Amino acid sequence: MSESREDKRDPTQEPWLDYKCSPWTTSSQRAADLYYSGAKLWRKEDLVDIEQQLTKAYTAEKFTLRRLDGNIISIKNPMFGVLKPIWEPVIKFQEFWRLVRSTPDGPPETYHCTYLVDWVNQTVRDYEGPLGTTWPVFESSRERWNASMTCDAFTAQLRRLLLRADGTAKRVTKIVCFGLGDLNIKPKDWWRIQNNEMPPDQRKLEASIIDAALIHHAMALTIADIVRSCADSGSHGVRILSQDPNYIDQTKELLLEAGIEVVGTHGAGGFAEVDSESIVLSALAQAPIQQIIADLARPVAIVYAGNTSARVFDNYSSVVPLLLLWF
Repeated sequence: MSESREDKRDPTQEPWLDYKCSPWTTSSQRAADLYYSGAKLWRKEDLVDIEQQLTKAYTAEKFTLRRLDGNIISIKNPMFGVLKPIWEPVIKFQEFWRLVRSTPDGPPETYHCTYLVDWVNQTVRDYEGPLGTTWPVFESSRERWNASMTCDAFTAQLRRLLLRADGTAKRVTKIVCFGLGDLNIKPKDWWRIQNNEMPPDQRKLEASIIDAALIHHAMALTIADIVRSCADSGSHGVRILSQDPNYIDQTKELLLEAGIEVVGTHGAGGFAEVDSESIVLSALAQAPIQQIIADLARPVAIVYAGNTSARVFDNYSSVVPLLLLWF
């Protein structure tokens, strides 16, 4: 009778230990291998799919996600069948460095997910209600932005970048915006406490919390105006699309009146709108905008907030850092 493998093993040999041989170690190496082999972290069809799934967030038992390695996983829906949910779903993106350097919170099956379903508690927002921003407030802010030196400098720079040497303009059909900010958000409690501790003459109005968001949307309208002024006579116009999961219904109505279409309610679908005839405007998006777009399309330009010492200052630019252009 032949000896078993155990019988042949050297009895003096110590057993091998699985030290540092964790699922995370294996997963991070695999993610790096896939990335360096050219695998894309994001695809338009995946982002459109998860956006559509989340439109049924309270009637679907599960959601399906496509991982970086191409495998499909299913995750439970904690709000399935809930009649009065206090949680709203939003897409949480995991960029490359998250996949290879930061130990994930979820189960190992999600380690290769470049997007996940997160949930935001809306009890405070629903309790406090909207700020009540009106159309005159929106228009007044836009007029101040249009009259600023920052707007003039931005307009001149963008026009130079859109016009070719022969005088023709690059074709632009869409302005796709990300994270411009909700126009009806109220200040957090910590802001109110700090504000009340200031001397009376230094306290700010609660409405000042949306100053930056108002300017971001005014910039989107400015970009559209610049594109129209440069476009050929046969141009079919330009659309303005904006994605921000924080938009509430009152803000969506205001933006519709301004000619801005809201897309990607849950934070994913708007990326599928970006193409080679788009200008992207990114302000405060909680997503790796440039990394995602690099996988999806090559827009005409990306306008994004950047830290730089080269700023244009005037009385209306204190809340607007210089936005950089990337091609």
